Amino acid sequence: MKATKLYFPQKYLLGPGVLEKGLKEAKNLGEKAVIITGKRWAIESGTLGRVEEILMSVGIKTHHVSGISPNPDAEEIDEKAEEVKKFDPDFVVGLGGGSVLDATKAISLVARSGGHIWDYVERKRTPDDAFPIVAISTVAASGSDFDGAAVINNRKLKAKMPISHPNLVPKISIIDVELHRTVPLYTTAIGCVDIFCQFYEPFIMGEQEFRSSEIIALSGMKLIVDLCPRVLESPENIDLRGELAYLASLSMSGIARAGRGGGFSMHWLEHVLSGHYPEIPHAQGLASLIVAYTKHFIDYHNVKLVSTYLTGKDDQLPDFLNRWLSQIGVNRKLRDLGVRKESLKEMARDVVHYYGWINGKVPAPEPMDETKVLKIYETSW
Repeated sequence: MKATKLYFPQKYLLGPGVLEKGLKEAKNLGEKAVIITGKRWAIESGTLGRVEEILMSVGIKTHHVSGISPNPDAEEIDEKAEEVKKFDPDFVVGLGGGSVLDATKAISLVARSGGHIWDYVERKRTPDDAFPIVAISTVAASGSDFDGAAVINNRKLKAKMPISHPNLVPKISIIDVELHRTVPLYTTAIGCVDIFCQFYEPFIMGEQEFRSSEIIALSGMKLIVDLCPRVLESPENIDLRGELAYLASLSMSGIARAGRGGGFSMHWLEHVLSGHYPEIPHAQGLASLIVAYTKHFIDYHNVKLVSTYLTGKDDQLPDFLNRWLSQIGVNRKLRDLGVRKESLKEMARDVVHYYGWINGKVPAPEPMDETKVLKIYETSW
């Protein structure tokens, strides 16, 4: 068994209509809040107005910081942090999907502790403190509502790297699944892929056996595969949306990795992909890589376990995933996403440069050098 340490939100609210209840809990965090959103949805849907109204009803003064981009950039984080710092809030509210929640965590850190976010990413500066965070998740995908991690892009370097700290775990996490009903079907579908990968990758990279966690991870994968087509067929179904949202949170809670460990090596390939091509949604990048990645490691024990659990045979997982991705409408090659073939070698070099943590190789079921990373990219192209 591998030693495990977990951090959870102080309060986690899941279900239809929990937005108001969760926000009223925030009065215990202070009297001033910054609300951080993306560019359009929160404003145009009226959700921002609802959040402001609820907070004001309990005596909380608000300020809105908008314009968070998909795959949020380091310069953007630093700029927004200055705006937050000027307002000097007691806490910050992230309202949106994974990009907005990740950006909110990073902004809360820089606004409170100073410096530049990329210094924290490169570990030139140690995280000290962050403004308390209220996370309002509007899509089931990244699980950023439940953990203390964030992924930040650096468009100048074509890099995308994670940060993590206990103070970045939300104090209050609100998953009102009524908000999820307005999510486009494509966004829902690629979100399912993200959730699947967050169970799948640590499982196949698990370092030790721990049966309880193995069962949770395998069951999570099976549930996502079965649930996703049903949600796409009945997107207004609150119960199905609720199950999807809970699985997203569970996938990043650490519970399915407890006692086993395990990392996210396919995520690292995707981080470099969307570092070079920030217009590609993170979860679509995963969908475009997963079949080739799985083929590369199909002979490894934990991959065979997943294959047997999902298909009944130990070598059928790539074909199974290929069919599932087609069924939910996200089976696209890298070239379909606008990735140029000549950029694959540079991307492979960057994966090893940024994530080559084991003697210059990328941690995986078998550590990957540049040649192996390139093969996965080329097979995905």
